[in-house]
Amino acid sequence: MTDKKTISCIIPTCDRNDLLVESLHSVLNQTVKPDEIIIVNNGKTKILLTKDISENCKIFEIMPYAGVAQARNFGVVNSSGDFLAFLDDDDLWSEKYIENIQKVINNTETKCVISRMDKMEKNNVTLLKNPHGQISIDNILVRNPGCGGPNVVIERDLFFEVGGYDPKLPPSEDKSLILEVLLKGVEVTTLPKNNIYVRIHDDERLTDFERLNEGIYQFTRKYRKLMSYEQYIFNVRKRMLNSYRSGSILSGIKYFFVTSYIKIYKLLREIF
Repeated sequence: MTDKKTISCIIPTCDRNDLLVESLHSVLNQTVKPDEIIIVNNGKTKILLTKDISENCKIFEIMPYAGVAQARNFGVVNSSGDFLAFLDDDDLWSEKYIENIQKVINNTETKCVISRMDKMEKNNVTLLKNPHGQISIDNILVRNPGCGGPNVVIERDLFFEVGGYDPKLPPSEDKSLILEVLLKGVEVTTLPKNNIYVRIHDDERLTDFERLNEGIYQFTRKYRKLMSYEQYIFNVRKRMLNSYRSGSILSGIKYFFVTSYIKIYKLLREIF
């Protein structure tokens, strides 16, 4: 019989104490609890937890607003689990999340597991993204098929092997991590019935349009050589759309002309 794999839960947090407490309750109420809970404070405000919660956690402080990727990486370095389970401070795990993960990692050779993401807005829960059958290099190069932070569990050694989260890519560091796993030839297991809850609330989430555009730009720059012409254009057009959505019409027009110019240039190359 194989030994039970240990799991470290790593939660980066940034000035959202009330939401953090609720997220921690979802961890402590698991049918099978993680072997350790590591909280990395990436904000300026002090974390306030009741004794029954704090005695189950290890709390670390890093430079304020260093970023979620840096916070996660720091948490990993200070963890000891065979596997790493990430959770954002404003999201929740379903009650049997870790139990379902344990069944997979203890009975198969899998090194990376991705679960379903559901969207929770007030009392309404709907499907956000189901990565089952969607995780591939080609898919990740043009979109995020469901590679989040709170729904990914990865083997510790593999995490270090692929270089951890890239702090230059927010908010594309999540899909970049899984892309690096796939580029290593490692198969990713998806659990379509195991879910986490991404909470929609009044606070600004990481994925605002400006950060989305910067993430797309840095991601495209990093993986340009892997992209086909069509995949590259698709990413440029996503930036154009986000520019329009953010109210920056001039930027949107700029990206439109860039894609049009590239198309014309390629056509002329093919003709002549």
